[in-house]
Amino acid sequence: MLTDAHGHRPAIADLGLAEGEHRRFAQRQVDGVWGQVWVKALAGGKFLFLFGTSGLQQLGQRYTKRWTIEQCFQNLKGRGFHLENSHLACHHKLRKLLALVSLAYAFCLAVGQAADRRQPIARKKHGYRATSLSRHGLDIVRQLTRPTTGAQTTANQLAERLLDWIIRQVFYYQILA
Repeated sequence: MLTDAHGHRPAIADLGLAEGEHRRFAQRQVDGVWGQVWVKALAGGKFLFLFGTSGLQQLGQRYTKRWTIEQCFQNLKGRGFHLENSHLACHHKLRKLLALVSLAYAFCLAVGQAADRRQPIARKKHGYRATSLSRHGLDIVRQLTRPTTGAQTTANQLAERLLDWIIRQVFYYQILA
């Protein structure tokens, strides 16, 4: 329930929002806290509900940026990069490893974006991609560097050399730094 300054409490479901449509509300009370509300209707009668204490016009954009960063951290921690599996305790080694894994992530994201421009990634029923751009890129890089792929092209050799270099750097900085 959203409470306005006059005490009115319309239910979100009663707003009449069509799927994909959103609405912003300034100065609404939710659970005793006053702030800005951004609501978007999703498929199946569900809603994405954002609440913040500032920046009503940018609330949806801020959420998009925050979600992008959250996906990056999720990918670095798992989903192919497994940064947490290093179990490093040394701050300096961890900083170097994070830098190298971030470079690998950025490379895979760029590969995924380029591949998505050539042939878009399939979408699920809810409209989102079946796989993230970074995961798609990682899958492509892995496929290119598998020995069973077939004839080695220049792109395959370059990708393989880059990955070998990254692996050597990770190993070097885990051992020596």
